[in-house]
Amino acid sequence: MQTIRVDTPSANYDVIAGSGLVETLGVRIERVAGKLPRRVFVLTSGPIWALWGHSLLQSFAEAPEVLFLEPGEKHKTMASVERLLRQMAQAGGDRGSLLIAFGGGIVGDVGGFVAAIYMRGIRYVQVPTTFLAQVDSSVGGKTGVNLPEGKNLVGSFHHPWWCLPILEFWGRCRTAS
Repeated sequence: MQTIRVDTPSANYDVIAGSGLVETLGVRIERVAGKLPRRVFVLTSGPIWALWGHSLLQSFAEAPEVLFLEPGEKHKTMASVERLLRQMAQAGGDRGSLLIAFGGGIVGDVGGFVAAIYMRGIRYVQVPTTFLAQVDSSVGGKTGVNLPEGKNLVGSFHHPWWCLPILEFWGRCRTAS
């Protein structure tokens, strides 16, 4: 396992890369936060959840609320964002909630944007599952969605509270997002 500190003028956070991190994600978050927030959300896609969902759930004493985003660039939209925000509100999300973006670049971009605008900003953890997401969308705080007029036209910079590129994903999830 390796920890890389990211220090920017607007945010400081750790990127922790290694193996076996999914199975300990909940415990690690609890250790860093002191205790888990009352409401934890996981945003993911069906293919990623099918591969890794059980392992992630096992790392939490109380199961987080799982939100799904259909895979594919065509779902990186304001309509998807509104649906996710409404699901979080209906599930009792508040300012202390935590969102875990567990997927590829699309999940990371949408998840970061949702975290940036829900309740004017909540903490989120990036768990990128594709190589591109691990080197691009998960680090740096770029979040956003597309409009019919173009890619990434709506967004914000909202740095993750924590980023965990997990090395097992490199071989097993190359095409899932």
